[in-house]
Amino acid sequence: MLKKTVFTLCSSPLLLSLWLGGCASYSDDIKVMHSDFRAGNYAGALETFEKSDIKTQDRNKLLYYLEKGMIEDRLSERKQSRSLWMKADALADKLFTVSMSKEAASYIYNDSAQSYAGEDYEKVAIHTMLAHSFISDNEMSEARIEAAKINSKLNEINGFYKDNKNKYKDDAYARFLSGLINESNHELDDAIIDYAAALKIYEGEYSSIFKVSVPNELVRSLYRLYKLRDRKDEARLLERSFSSLGLDKVPLDSASVVVVHEVGLINEKKAFDFVIPINGKILRFSFPTIHKQGVAVRQTGIRLNEGLFEPGTLAQNFNAIAFENLEDRRLRFIVKAIARLILKDQVTQKAEKQFGVLGLIAGTIYSAVTETADTRSWTTLPAAVYVTRVFVKPGDYSMEVSNDGSVTEMKKIALKKGDVMLVRDVRVNKAPRPTSNTSH
Repeated sequence: MLKKTVFTLCSSPLLLSLWLGGCASYSDDIKVMHSDFRAGNYAGALETFEKSDIKTQDRNKLLYYLEKGMIEDRLSERKQSRSLWMKADALADKLFTVSMSKEAASYIYNDSAQSYAGEDYEKVAIHTMLAHSFISDNEMSEARIEAAKINSKLNEINGFYKDNKNKYKDDAYARFLSGLINESNHELDDAIIDYAAALKIYEGEYSSIFKVSVPNELVRSLYRLYKLRDRKDEARLLERSFSSLGLDKVPLDSASVVVVHEVGLINEKKAFDFVIPINGKILRFSFPTIHKQGVAVRQTGIRLNEGLFEPGTLAQNFNAIAFENLEDRRLRFIVKAIARLILKDQVTQKAEKQFGVLGLIAGTIYSAVTETADTRSWTTLPAAVYVTRVFVKPGDYSMEVSNDGSVTEMKKIALKKGDVMLVRDVRVNKAPRPTSNTSH
């Protein structure tokens, strides 16, 4: 095998250049789709995506489910979307522990040799997106189940790691969302439990690590329920802790509209490389990373009856979560990468010993070009989630919803006393689907 590899590399400039260039990356394969998706041309994105090689690649099957699920969601084909995401969830569980044969292949080549099993944050985000999707269809019982699965999945994942556990171990937004769902179902005591748990997580390391402050909407929601349940001590504690919010002005005898905004697209996963010359050989480290900075969000919120615009508050920062998740994985990854480089160096030395200069060249090239970070990722995941809540008197209203500077929805709503209308806001495309058969 080694002899054949050395001969092939050294005797064919064309094959050598192809190997040096490598196969097209996942981001190259979906470049046009991603451009269409970002522009809101979801029908075009679906058509392009279905024509790509991703659909037929077993190693990218998980990403096919995730990406297509998001495109279908934006086309308002939510049942189809949820079916794909549920397939993704099942497949991610199956791939979580890879077979020994594929694990061995990744030591000799790189992680791209394996089927993509998903980053930890992506596995969790499946349930966030499913919960949001069910909210779109007003299926609150199902939404609550998926919201609960967010932290269950986190506990399951972190329990797998003996060392270097993830900092992303509790999801504050998941508890906030569960509270909103429970309150919309008039299950106020359950909502209090969720809101209080969310507040505790936000006030811990979550805010500083994931760059998201305690949402004002969460504090007001919890305070209002404390007052309604005559829990005076807890209400006074919130008044003191969040004196700038004027909590005593939160109306108790009211209805409210809550909008969950999915904003932007998560930052692209990229390779961060180190090339180290050792004894005349090229040793190359390559790690996947995602930029931590959040999305630059323009006007996002709601306006009722052409009144004042009510801006949303950041509740979930997927960019920061992804960054920290990859940083935690880096420590676990380094051990594997070092073992891989040692193995490749042994291959290079053996090639040099058997085939001289040609073997050294081939082995060195092999070591350099195969040590490449796996930059595959769920590229259509939102960058962030914002939440807007407005308390109003019962009655009829016209509602205008804005997402990142664009009006995404205008509709009439009717609210009764005690109503909590929970609305999901995404940029959807009203254009028709492609006419070709794109089912899977």
